[in-house]
Amino acid sequence: MGLLSEGLGLDTDRLKNSVCFDARMMIGHYYPRCPQTDLTVGIASHTDPGGLTVLLQDHIGGLQIKHQGEWMDVKPVHGT
Repeated sequence: MGLLSEGLGLDTDRLKNSVCFDARMMIGHYYPRCPQTDLTVGIASHTDPGGLTVLLQDHIGGLQIKHQGEWMDVKPVHGT
């Protein structure tokens, strides 16, 4: 967390002190491409567990965040 904090330009202990990292877990979700997009169902609104989420997002996207009470699409950025 110290290296991640520094990489983000924060004080070394910033993330370690602001999020609970006493337990470690890994959860994986995989959503294969559905040829019939009208049948596609994502998962219910949720908060990712833990202090760090790694997301591999393709050109199609689908990630949303809730900002000021409204759901907003997060546009994929090529190469990230």
